[in-house]
Amino acid sequence: MTRLLSLTIAVLAASLTAQAKLTTPPVISSNMVLQQGRTVPIWGKAAPGERITVTFGRQKQKAKAAADSTWRVELQPMLADATPRTLTIKGRSEVIECENVVVGEVWIAAGQSNMEYSMRRHKAFVPPAKGVDSAEIEMRKPANPMLRVYVSARKGQKPWAEASGESLPSVSAVGYYFARSLQQSLGVPVGIVTAALGGTLIETWTPREAYAASPLFAGELSRTGRIGGVGSGQWYATYIEPLAPLAVRGFIWYQGENNCGAGDNRYAEKFKVMTDWWRNAFAAPAAPFYYVLLAPHVYSDRMHRHNNGPQTAETLPLFREQQKEAGRLVAGSEYVCITDLVDDINDIHPSYKWTVGARLARVALAKTYGRKGTEWSGPRFESVRADGGKLVVTFSHAADSLRTRDGKRVGWFEVAGSDGVFHPAVADISSDSTVVTYSPYVPSPCFVRYGWHEMAEPNLENSEGLPAVPFAAVKAGQAR
Repeated sequence: MTRLLSLTIAVLAASLTAQAKLTTPPVISSNMVLQQGRTVPIWGKAAPGERITVTFGRQKQKAKAAADSTWRVELQPMLADATPRTLTIKGRSEVIECENVVVGEVWIAAGQSNMEYSMRRHKAFVPPAKGVDSAEIEMRKPANPMLRVYVSARKGQKPWAEASGESLPSVSAVGYYFARSLQQSLGVPVGIVTAALGGTLIETWTPREAYAASPLFAGELSRTGRIGGVGSGQWYATYIEPLAPLAVRGFIWYQGENNCGAGDNRYAEKFKVMTDWWRNAFAAPAAPFYYVLLAPHVYSDRMHRHNNGPQTAETLPLFREQQKEAGRLVAGSEYVCITDLVDDINDIHPSYKWTVGARLARVALAKTYGRKGTEWSGPRFESVRADGGKLVVTFSHAADSLRTRDGKRVGWFEVAGSDGVFHPAVADISSDSTVVTYSPYVPSPCFVRYGWHEMAEPNLENSEGLPAVPFAAVKAGQAR
């Protein structure tokens, strides 16, 4: 009995000792970037009732640990500041000092393998066929104190660090180049958090509770426990939940390959459910989501888990329409097009991630940071009208003018008559913002579409070198 009592006392003492330890999550650490212009949560655990004081610069905020040991304070909004300072968190008898902390812009880069694609290229990924591997050059540069990186991973977190050859290997290449472009343009510290895993579906990045709260999906979840046969939330819990409620400016997202391969025709609605939940978790209801339309690839020749049947050459263009619809459903979201960045149509992991990151940064600079004069998109369908036996297609986002990337005639236009049967069409640039297209096999064209094939790598672009966005069939007289 005495021995049992002694063991019980020892266990209770160990439990109290563990509860008494003052801690913060890994994402609150030395070398981090605090988000400028909004309240900044700092949180952790301590003994119930323990009083916590958080000091940063001239700010001093206090809290008391709750019964469940959690505590949280909020620093008041700050201006960007590259001066390294110490974030001090003091409890009853313990002090945590996070050194070399700056204030600037913080973004999260999330998705599947094309976002996970790291600065140190995995041996399974091929090098770019044109030019040099920019990432190799970047990792040879000295540490950049104005750019900080953090990696959320399955096996623990890789702490905040200044961007350098030591810290960059596992950082998302798209995320890094996005952050670098922002930092160079804004002139303030920028932090980028990588939270990505290959081969993942959007359902796994969305917690079960989000689907349960959605009128569109709650019934299905209740009946089957899954969404489209997929269990939800696994990777949200692993990669995203440990980060919340970190103060961030927004998110960049590169995902969809597995949903495309499964012929997902509800991706837009799932994107809306996910973004709503993430914004709430990070207490950022207007946080932008900028994302990537999938690149050309032979999805019809791929086998995917959760496949809903054989896919065709139209699977990818149909899925891109879902991605575009997601942008219409989610305020504050926008996409970039990368149809021109593929070396091998059979490779689902195209190179040139530096270009993808830079294009996402263009969107952020224009839409989040209000940089006027920044063209952030390639040409987008605006309207089409009939002109005799031809169709005249007008594009927005032409910048100064339309052109072709290779100097050849415009490709990948198709037209159809009232029967809806499409034929390859001749297409020529007819003004700074219009293309005239026709086919000798369609004397009275009624419909037009562009880049409507999984292998389409169209050559139309604007004067900024940004590719035209493929679009589905539209009827003469229509506008978007």
